[in-house]
Amino acid sequence: MQRAICITQARMGSSRLPGKVLAAIQDKPMLEYHLARVGQAKLVDKHIIATSNTEIDKPIVEFCQLNKQPFFCGSELDVLSRFYHAALHENAAPEDIIIRLTGDCPLISAILIDEAITKHRQGDNSQYTHISLSYFPRGFDVEVFSMASLTKAYENATTVAEREHVTLYLYSQPDTIIVPVETGELGWNKFRLCVDENEDLQLVTTLIKLLDKNWLNVSPKEICQLLQLHPEIARINANIIQRIAH
Repeated sequence: MQRAICITQARMGSSRLPGKVLAAIQDKPMLEYHLARVGQAKLVDKHIIATSNTEIDKPIVEFCQLNKQPFFCGSELDVLSRFYHAALHENAAPEDIIIRLTGDCPLISAILIDEAITKHRQGDNSQYTHISLSYFPRGFDVEVFSMASLTKAYENATTVAEREHVTLYLYSQPDTIIVPVETGELGWNKFRLCVDENEDLQLVTTLIKLLDKNWLNVSPKEICQLLQLHPEIARINANIIQRIAH
């Protein structure tokens, strides 16, 4: 039976906002929000955190141990290798689906994770399926591909960029079938819900405070409508320029 294995990359060594994945939001580490939101996905069979084997990332290991969260420690710089071996750690078979997330997305959507998995299963398992950032904010990023595709990338990617950015090799191949999930609305992509800078953390913190107890189950549509209703919140990080794709 084909499994859906979700792997979240997480590290402490961000140059712009060091330690961001464990930054406190309402007295809880940001990664805790991420895990709880992913945990609402109905189609994910396993969720594992992929961090590095360096001293700086030990707090992430300790967080995972404390919260009984499965994790894997691998190469700090060869993130593709880390990701591939995290999947092997979970005994991923070639036909299994791999879902790539990043730990700096505290409001990641279980709804969109399930949508991306469903869209992938409706097509060819060799395709690259992703949440379209033309229709959704960054911070809802979800990428889906097979373990066979991940293995191909691991064995063939050679450039520094391809080793650092897990899916770059996959979606840059001329024969790759790229399938976007475009169920959002044009204009939602002007919002920014990932955390790279202090302003991002301020926005997400403000939003989570406003959502109060609804933060766990609030939908992407509701979040975007809330930002439309409160442009002063959206403006908090409106000037941040995304340097590189996740």
